[in-house]
Amino acid sequence: MAGKNEYVLEAIGIKKHFGGVYALDNVDLKLKYNEILGLVGDNGAGKSTLIKIISGALKKDEGEIYFEGKKVNINNPKDAHDLGIETVYQDLSLVDLQNPSVNIFLGREVCYGGVLKYFLNNRWMLTETRGLMDKLNVDLGNLIKPIKEYSGGQRQAVAISKAVYWGSKVVILDEPTAALGVRESRKALELIKLLKEESHMSIIIISHNMQHMLSVVDRVMVLRRGKLITVQDVHDVTATDIIKCITGAEEVIERV
Repeated sequence: MAGKNEYVLEAIGIKKHFGGVYALDNVDLKLKYNEILGLVGDNGAGKSTLIKIISGALKKDEGEIYFEGKKVNINNPKDAHDLGIETVYQDLSLVDLQNPSVNIFLGREVCYGGVLKYFLNNRWMLTETRGLMDKLNVDLGNLIKPIKEYSGGQRQAVAISKAVYWGSKVVILDEPTAALGVRESRKALELIKLLKEESHMSIIIISHNMQHMLSVVDRVMVLRRGKLITVQDVHDVTATDIIKCITGAEEVIERV
């Protein structure tokens, strides 16, 4: 199929219903290699349902998923992680009382070898974290503090950096700037651009902030009431165009 060459991730004909209500009705999502795709829609449009299916938190009722051109089954979050799909939810899923390096290696801790194999190698993990933050141009200052003492933007950077460190090929970001101020939002958006440019990752962003989203994405995908309305190159539409599609005030028929 053509997607083998162009797309890293394809979710084709996805359907999901809860009782008699279709949360997703024959939706296609196609994410290109080294692309940032914006996923937008009003509350109840199906964005979260689609992302949860791709990340393994929900099972689809119908449809197929392809990863790097091969048909795959994603039945749980581990299946998604094993493929290289990482989701950074709005709550970030960080442990407040632990420092950044513990959060980066949470569930994948590194221990000493030999007779010390049951002891965590905190020094090595801290060194790795410092190197990662330097690579991504993230300034956390003191890496010893518990994560709750860092700013919202810094916590967001830790969550995104974790996905980078573990070699994710696709990163899904759920409202990455929702709780951030102007300065921290700018830094978060710069980090997202860096992921594409330097780490060559493919990224899906869910956002209600049109200005933020349009500043980083390559294409925009609009859902409404569980249906795919349009997919547009970011250079071909304005924020007003997208809002009209979201609300139903205007239909953009042609897709790219």
